[in-house]
Amino acid sequence: MERQSVIVLDSVTKMLGKKPRIENLSFACDSGMIYGLLGPNGAGKTTLMNLITGLYRPTSGTVQVMGMDPVRDAQKVRRMIGLVPQETSLYPELSALENLRFHASLYLDDQRAAKQRIKDVLELVDLADRAKDPVVSYSGGMKRRLALGRAMLANPRILLLDEPTLGVDVQGTHRIWDYVKRFKDEGHTVLVSTNVMAEADALADIILLLDHGKKIRFGTPEALKAEAGSTMVRLTLAPNSHIDEAFLRERLGKFSFDSQTIAIDAPDGEADLARILGLLEGIVKINSVELRHPTLDDAFLSLTGRSLRD
Repeated sequence: MERQSVIVLDSVTKMLGKKPRIENLSFACDSGMIYGLLGPNGAGKTTLMNLITGLYRPTSGTVQVMGMDPVRDAQKVRRMIGLVPQETSLYPELSALENLRFHASLYLDDQRAAKQRIKDVLELVDLADRAKDPVVSYSGGMKRRLALGRAMLANPRILLLDEPTLGVDVQGTHRIWDYVKRFKDEGHTVLVSTNVMAEADALADIILLLDHGKKIRFGTPEALKAEAGSTMVRLTLAPNSHIDEAFLRERLGKFSFDSQTIAIDAPDGEADLARILGLLEGIVKINSVELRHPTLDDAFLSLTGRSLRD
């Protein structure tokens, strides 16, 4: 399937008061891809979402969605976007069916086709058997699934998801991930804002990392993790083990030693682990072995720092 640029930002700055919330930001999102939007609190993630949906006009630079200006062509652009905000904003006293009917009355032109589309969406998000129950009786995961179904009701080209699995259990989280991947596989575009690194790693083809409104990185999860360091072997030695560091360095090369733990770079993963254990056999007594790969958490902290953000 040929990809096309769906969301394009070119040198965009957005001032809120005297402070830039987005600064000189350029990137493009293509069709059939999932993009993870990461950043500390105040990094500009919500501002970026508002620029894409046309709620904000850029102070400078241009934003295009499907080749259109989301402010000037707001009505057309918003019909192409399905949005799942942090707050589900459902009507709790209404049923899932009634919530979707109301949404369809606002966003679907063909109301005769809306009935079948609502049925399809309820089946897609596994709520057909609870369609007539009031939303107030739903679990957090069911509400998030309904919010996702509502966003997909008008068959949008783009999904914007803000913390889509917030408050959802493990089973519900994986089910939502499945829906999002299916949407991508149909050739659509997804932008997921999340603070859960495992979610970004599981879903995103490309990560956009923002900090202080600036693009810090735009690349694959694997590329970001590689920046955080290489895979390491961590060996915990038996208590009171005698370490002859000079002798071990002759065999292992560079390593770090802290108390009873040896840490050694292992860029080749399992192969390096086997080699290291072979070299140490009969020399030191090892209590535990860990092969630790760099994670998105490591990359995120190395690129944005560890200080808390308000």
